[in-house]
Amino acid sequence: MPRKTNAGEAARRLFSPAYAAPVRNTKAFKEAVAQTLTELAHRWVTLAPATVQDTIERQITTVAQRLRIQVRSAWRYFDASLTADRLAQSAASYEGSSSEKDVGQAPMPPLDNPELAVVLAGVPDSLARSGGDLYAVIINVAVNA
Repeated sequence: MPRKTNAGEAARRLFSPAYAAPVRNTKAFKEAVAQTLTELAHRWVTLAPATVQDTIERQITTVAQRLRIQVRSAWRYFDASLTADRLAQSAASYEGSSSEKDVGQAPMPPLDNPELAVVLAGVPDSLARSGGDLYAVIINVAVNA
C-alpha cells in the first residue's frame, strides 16, 4: 500500500536539510560580514553588525532555496559591494524619511522627575546602539527608571 504524504511533509521535502544548513557558523559567512562592514565603512555608513549578519544570512538562504542548491554553493552569488550598496541605500532612505523636526528626539519628561528625564534622554542613543531593538531599549528604560 503506498504511503500517504500530507502537505507539511511535502513542504519539508521541497526544502530538504541541505538548504537548512547553518549559515552563520562558516568561514565564508564571517568573511562576508567583515567585507560588507568594510565596504559600508568606505561609504561612511555605520550599521550594527547584527543587521549585516541577518541580511547576509537571509540573502544566502534565499538564493539556496530558490535555486535549490546547497548553502555552500550559494556563496558564489554573494557580492559584499552590492550588499553594502543596498544597505547604504536603505539607511539613507530611512534617514531621509525621518528627517522631521521631532523624530529622534527624546520625549519631554515631567518637570517634577529629573531622573526620568535623564533616562528618557538616552532612548534615541540606546535605540541606535542596539541596532533598532526596541524591546531591549524598553527593558533598559524599565530597569533604569
